[in-house]
Amino acid sequence: MRSLLLPSLVRCVLAVCLASIVVPPAVSQQKKPQQPSKPNVAVLDFDARGGITKEEAASLSDIFQAQLVQMGEFIVVDRNRIKAILQEQGFQQSEACSQVECIVDVGRILKVEKMFAGTIGKVGRIFNVNIQVIDIATAQIVSNKSRQHSGDLEDLATDVIPDIAQEMAQEMTGKDVRARVATSGGSTWYYYVGGVALAGGAAAVLLMGKGGTNPPPANPPQQLPSAPDFP
Repeated sequence: MRSLLLPSLVRCVLAVCLASIVVPPAVSQQKKPQQPSKPNVAVLDFDARGGITKEEAASLSDIFQAQLVQMGEFIVVDRNRIKAILQEQGFQQSEACSQVECIVDVGRILKVEKMFAGTIGKVGRIFNVNIQVIDIATAQIVSNKSRQHSGDLEDLATDVIPDIAQEMAQEMTGKDVRARVATSGGSTWYYYVGGVALAGGAAAVLLMGKGGTNPPPANPPQQLPSAPDFP
């Protein structure tokens, strides 16, 4: 009897082992959900109209881009690469590429999905800010935000431009996105994850002088030990 049971037991054990090898566990068959890809975007230098300089308009566009980077919801093209592309295409300054057709051509070369472009000017004591989002695939303006502000130029850097960037990002992502802000020595500094974000030397001038007047955020960010050295 034992001689008959032993081969049967061996065959059962082998069958169980082979089944476990051929049929993987249910857990291993489950695929991890893919994370949604971040849209590729680029920010052109804002066009300076009467009342402000080209450097000031470029600094405000630097601040706008810094906001998008800090939100962590976009892949933002480096500004130096954009300027290099414009020069390669024969444009020596961003004003020469303010039309939608030109912006779309640059966006296709950069392989981005959306391009941000805008104008900033001053009439009397009123600043006029207009920023657009252009969809490269359709060559259509999909969003346009305008603001009129009566106040100092610094207010554009610390309030108006960040507010527009946040509003546009929320529309594009459907999320409540916010850029982090840190204060140091009574001044306000916008910074990337892992370091201070002053995309241009003139941007540092615009960022200073407004700190201390805004209410503290609900979650206080990291305090910077000191202001960075200007180039």
